[in-house]
Amino acid sequence: MAGVGFRLQKLFQEDYFSSRLKAYLYAGLVTAGPWLIVILTVAIIRWLSMNVLNAPFEERTLFNLSVSYAFIFSQVVLGLQQLVVTRYLADKFYGKEFDDIFPAFLGMTKVTLAAAFALWLVFTIATPLNFLYSVVLFLLFAAINIIWVLFLFLSAAKFYQAVAYSFLGGGLLAVGSVFLVGRFADTLLTVGFTHSFWLLSGFTFGILVTLFGLLFALFATFPSKKTTGQFSYFSYFDRYPALFWIGILYNTGIWVCNWVIWFGEGREIIGSSFMYNSVYDTSVFWAYLTIIPALILFVVSVETRFYERYRVFYGFINYGGTLSQIASAMQRMTKVLREEMERLMRSQGLITFLFILFSPLIIAWMGISGPIESIFRLTAIGAFSNVMVLVITLLLLYFEDQKGAVWTAALFFTANLSLTLFLLPMGMQWYGVSFAAGATLTFMFAAGRLIYFLKSADYFSFCPAEYGYLARGTHFFTGIGERLNKVVRW
Repeated sequence: MAGVGFRLQKLFQEDYFSSRLKAYLYAGLVTAGPWLIVILTVAIIRWLSMNVLNAPFEERTLFNLSVSYAFIFSQVVLGLQQLVVTRYLADKFYGKEFDDIFPAFLGMTKVTLAAAFALWLVFTIATPLNFLYSVVLFLLFAAINIIWVLFLFLSAAKFYQAVAYSFLGGGLLAVGSVFLVGRFADTLLTVGFTHSFWLLSGFTFGILVTLFGLLFALFATFPSKKTTGQFSYFSYFDRYPALFWIGILYNTGIWVCNWVIWFGEGREIIGSSFMYNSVYDTSVFWAYLTIIPALILFVVSVETRFYERYRVFYGFINYGGTLSQIASAMQRMTKVLREEMERLMRSQGLITFLFILFSPLIIAWMGISGPIESIFRLTAIGAFSNVMVLVITLLLLYFEDQKGAVWTAALFFTANLSLTLFLLPMGMQWYGVSFAAGATLTFMFAAGRLIYFLKSADYFSFCPAEYGYLARGTHFFTGIGERLNKVVRW
């Protein structure tokens, strides 16, 4: 994240409205650009499927759920390695050991594809989906998983423009391919393939274009193509086990409410394969769109003012500053962090409040009926608390409070799961309560943990064993990585 902050600081140093606007647009590009491009692409394809392709409702829904499942479960797969590999890359960049970057990409990609294939295989065996449709679905799922890996490596290298252009190009080609399918629908649909197959194929084509665009950018960024030591990063699972648990618990905690509610009142099944709850899932989708401003504000405000003071404080810690210098730097750092967090909560809180206040008008404008209004209000509160949990978790990791971060992630997952299971028999009128309550409870805990830490940040920095790391355990994963390095040479 530091690279983002440096770029934003340069823009804010130019005291012009245009420079500040560029800073916010840049932050939006980094944080939400790819996500918004994908959402817009799917929305346009949905419109084309209705107005150009004239696809039946069930076929359109099958396509939508296929894409949704691919993205949701790809986040879970990513969570297995995301934070561990991020830490590994940060250390390699800091130590200027750039030759170890590309092998780590190869290793993470292979592990990710293996996990994705295992999930797809279980899903394919358990469902009666057409085999060719299932193969295209795997191509989409695998491509999305690799894209997240590429996104992680290119973000570490601060190559954000390549990410945005690749997503934009892929989105345009996906829309174009679906449009062509619509033009030649009479011919294509006579060869035995359904509307949903062609919709999914067109979208997958766009995602594959995005993948190859990112892959080309990666090759240009890391000219060294060493292939030995692909699984050396496994040692970081032993060194930082908390990072694994944080990634998997938080990423599954985001979606666990949806998964449980898919078995409750109002659930539907499309194609005898995809479970969903249209009312709750739609509410969650729109609720998450409301927190995009918080992600942008976090990058802009915390990354500019806070990070500079953070660097000064730890500079004194690591390079022999005096006690008075450390105390003064800590005071300035905590003051700025408190101000920026208060500003972030006020700004996003106001935005969430306005969405809740005007939700009847928004829902009426979208032409949606049913109990979605009350559920959306609750999921909007849950989304607000969720983004605050994410921000505070990142800050705890900034301070190396891995123990506090893993407790936060564990509470987030456990609270969301247990509350949803408890409230599920009470029916649809309770949908959204578990997400709002679980995320808010976790937010309160995480905020308390951060406040507790900041009161003695200097002490904890000198005595990390008192708070920061879980037990490093054995060399189990290190041994697995070493054995894989001997076997895998390509």
